[in-house]
Amino acid sequence: MIVLKSDYFSAHERLTRFINENHIKREDILRITQSQGMFTIFFYADDAIEEITHGLFS
Repeated sequence: MIVLKSDYFSAHERLTRFINENHIKREDILRITQSQGMFTIFFYADDAIEEITHGLFS
């Protein structure tokens, strides 16, 4: 089932890496926001798929 997901990042490079590694399509991105140096992405994805994420220092 397709659901709305979100994640946050401390730098736009990490956000870009997340989008590219998880093959998130442009049409699936609902919004990207920036507040106090943090980026948040809201996107549609299959709830059965676990996205690739990296630790704080990767």
